[in-house]
Amino acid sequence: MGVALTLWSSAFVGIKAILHDFSPGPMALLRFAVASVSVIAIWVVTARRRLRLPALRDLPLLLLCALLLIVIYNLGVNYGESTVSPGTASFIVGQVPVFSTILAAFMLGERVAVVGWVGVGLGMAGTVAMLFADQAGLQINVGAFYVLAAAIAESLYFVLSKPLLGRYSSTEFNAFVTVLGTMMMLPYLGRLGHEVGAASAGSIAVVVYLGVFPAAIAYLLWNYAMTRLSVSTTTSALYALPVITIVVSLVLLHALPTALGLIGGVVSLIGAALVNSQRSR
Repeated sequence: MGVALTLWSSAFVGIKAILHDFSPGPMALLRFAVASVSVIAIWVVTARRRLRLPALRDLPLLLLCALLLIVIYNLGVNYGESTVSPGTASFIVGQVPVFSTILAAFMLGERVAVVGWVGVGLGMAGTVAMLFADQAGLQINVGAFYVLAAAIAESLYFVLSKPLLGRYSSTEFNAFVTVLGTMMMLPYLGRLGHEVGAASAGSIAVVVYLGVFPAAIAYLLWNYAMTRLSVSTTTSALYALPVITIVVSLVLLHALPTALGLIGGVVSLIGAALVNSQRSR
């Protein structure tokens, strides 16, 4: 999981660095077109038996997982980082354990202890603070709402993908979800051709990197971890994501979240830690 988190952290920084050449939608399409080629190649090379397609009964859930993770999550982060720093975006994504707990309580009827609800409250308070981060004055940063939607979508994905990972290998599942999600973003194809022609070689190289490493390889490693560990255990590792992202952002972009973003991020991570502590009992 450590490798996956490091690669994802670099993705927040890479996305921010190339938004001057690529708009959010076409960037996501190109990134996951590259990722699709990569995951199919990995699937073919590592297959121990004849390649199999997903069962028809699993297709609706696979489509939903692809929509949540590949489309909504990545478009949300891309659009959000148009106005939000990489560090603030990663702090918001770090609230996935909080959102997962809320979803489990209302959708699955899971009991949440008092300490869990305290954690939810702190997480929400920190998230509200981050809605005003990276802006001049007390103005709501619309980009933070996009990242918030991305985090909620990822929370749903982690819950819904667990049964599918029991029926398919991590390489199979990664290939199915990545390709299906990429197909959903084909409406951006027309704009992508124009933007690729106008983009610098460096920006195109960054998109290729984002497709091969943070998308294809990191998701493969994460899905493998989810076949071995519980949802709460894997999502708890997301606490490290903002720390790594801030370090990478400082080194490569010389950028840090605002003071409000850092305060809100720390408060929200304390809340997420409390939530996870009661889920692990």
